[in-house]
Amino acid sequence: MTDPAREDERRELERRAFARDGSGLSAAEAARLSELRRSALPSPVPEEPGASPVPERAVSSVPEYAAVAPRPEPERQDAELPSAVPPGPVREQDGGRPILSRFRARFATFRWTRPRVIVGTAAALLLVGLLIGWGIPRAPVGGLALRDGEDARRDAVLAANDEFDAGSLLLLARQGDALLWTATSARGEVRCLIIDVAPPPAPRPMESDCRPANALQSQPLQAISAPTNVSADSSRALVTYAGYVLISANGVPIGALQRMEYFTQSDRGLTDAEGLAAERIRREQGFAHVALAARWRGLIVWMGYTTQNEQCLVVEDPALRSSCADPTAAPLGLDPQSGDDEPMLSLDLRASGDRPRARIEMWNPVSSAGYIVITEQVPGLFPQRAPSPPAPGERGG
Repeated sequence: MTDPAREDERRELERRAFARDGSGLSAAEAARLSELRRSALPSPVPEEPGASPVPERAVSSVPEYAAVAPRPEPERQDAELPSAVPPGPVREQDGGRPILSRFRARFATFRWTRPRVIVGTAAALLLVGLLIGWGIPRAPVGGLALRDGEDARRDAVLAANDEFDAGSLLLLARQGDALLWTATSARGEVRCLIIDVAPPPAPRPMESDCRPANALQSQPLQAISAPTNVSADSSRALVTYAGYVLISANGVPIGALQRMEYFTQSDRGLTDAEGLAAERIRREQGFAHVALAARWRGLIVWMGYTTQNEQCLVVEDPALRSSCADPTAAPLGLDPQSGDDEPMLSLDLRASGDRPRARIEMWNPVSSAGYIVITEQVPGLFPQRAPSPPAPGERGG
């Protein structure tokens, strides 16, 4: 029968030898653990009835040691471990090979400091890799790769702008039929933005904006392409492209291209003759599109819109006459004083036939939509009032 005290002693020694928080065994403790484990194993051969029992080895057979056995030094501990832990029980199928190998013996008495070393080394290697990757200089972005057909458009941009520095033209964005290019001139001191819209059916001028390169980190380059008609019906769907280019902190150009589509009603409600007249005025004046603003005594008042989003009053009286907003003035509707106290556009008409002299005004208040006012200036239309009689207190005596 197993002695409980010896069993507890064996478990304590095994815990110290194999547990994660174990402190290791001395040579005497390792020998004691081996003895306790052998004594706890059952005998492989059953005892015969007449056989004398094998006497247990007395505890006193353990060699005498000092009261407190000195623990080996840390640098010598690993070298003494193989002889300190005696071989365990032998299994027949393994050919006498011990269960506890040399590696497991070292593992049993090794102090658990190796995981900290491994984790620390891995963290140090990761930090070194990040520093190397951050410190290696990278070439600046060279723009987008050109697709089929874009080589010819690049050559057209270079042909129209021969002042660009050689090799500085880069493609930054593409949207629909438009491409956003950027290039430098004056040896990099000036940077330009170019919006190139696909030319069918007829070539259209490119929109561009150029500024000193050192001023682009605070204010980007920007340009808006001329509106183009993308539908053949009377809805006149118009498309414009807005492009923006700025320079990042490390000197790399960044661009964005936006497609905007809107519809006008300029052709609706027009007769065939009026539609032809609107198209002729648009072509002769270079407007992006023309809309009917008013009809008055057989005369049509047109509103034309330029590629710079300027507005013009246009009439044929009988020659073509127009009045456009000052390009240097504030955009319509942005100035709080514009269009509220005075009209934005005005055009005086001479008397002709049955039409009296008149004045056409376009008002564009901030708080409402724009509207047209036509004032007829007919003599005697507003007759002068007779003088009011004097008040009773003002009559003479």
